[in-house]
Formats: sequence, structure tokens, C-alpha cells
Amino acid sequence: MSAPSETPVEKLEITGSCHCGAIKYVAHNVDLNKVGKCNCTICTATGRLGIRLTPGDITITNTPSGEPTVIRYANSTDVSLWPAELTYYSPAFHRGDAEKGKEPARHFFCKTCSINLFIIGNIPFRDIGEIVGLNGLTLDLKSVGKNLKDLTKPSNLTYLSGRDNTFVMSPGEPHDHGSW
Repeated sequence: MSAPSETPVEKLEITGSCHCGAIKYVAHNVDLNKVGKCNCTICTATGRLGIRLTPGDITITNTPSGEPTVIRYANSTDVSLWPAELTYYSPAFHRGDAEKGKEPARHFFCKTCSINLFIIGNIPFRDIGEIVGLNGLTLDLKSVGKNLKDLTKPSNLTYLSGRDNTFVMSPGEPHDHGSW
């Protein structure tokens, strides 16, 4: 008897933007069945739902130069790679744990409407490595026939413990200070 086959993963290409539209992007290889909910103070305060992608899976389409910017380098110190409309916050730098430009991860926000769009970094522990974490709430789900209920199905959610910087993942049950 053969092993049961896994359900094929639907990888989508979806557009998205911040609230005011100053930042628009296209996300490639999006799996809406794998959504992370972190309990760190930034993610809980902003209501962020994370979708992990790899560098190169996001193209920012409206940049000051008019040329699309592909997010390739997870921890680049070259700020010219980012549209002027984006700003970032680094928890490690603000805690004093890292030098500016050498932070393991940065949270990128729109300078106009303050929407948290991406987390970009290289997390050196738990074999996480280079990441581009997209805020799933900024996706245009309707354009692919989906809605927020599809994104927040309990079976799709994995809870992360970012508040204590361990990033332990668990499906089904939020960590302390997390939300459903």
C-alpha cells in the first residue's frame, strides 16, 4: 500500500499595499495555509499576521525611481535598496543588543500611514536564517478569491514566541501574551 499523498500546496502571486497606498508590492510563492502569529510586543500591538517568504519573493512596484525593487538581501545595510516611503524599526538596536546596520531583523513600516509591511532579517538561531516576513493583512486577498477568514483559519495558524526571543513555534495554542 502506498503512502497517502500530501495535499498539494497552492502557491499564489498576490498584490498588496499599505493603508495609504504609498507602498505597493507583489508577493510570489505565498502559501496562505502557513500563517504565523507572534506574541512579541510589535506584532501583538499591530495585529500582524506573518507569512514567511524567502528573499526575492517580494517585489516593491512603486519606488521613487520607477524601477521595481526586489527584496533580495535579508539584512542589507544598503538603505538605497528600499523606497524612501519605507522606514524601519529594529528591536535589537533599540534594546542595545546590536549595532545599527547589523541587526538580525528589521520591521519595515510605511512612513505615511505607519502600517507594518515586512520583517526582513537573518535570524542566527533555531536554524531560521534569512527571512522575509510579510504582513498577511496587507495582501489583496480578494484579488485571488480569498478573504481574511481563509487567512485566519485555526488550522493555518502557527504561534511563535517572539516576546522571549526563542521563536518556539506551536500550532493550535498561543504562547503567553499572545492572542487567538
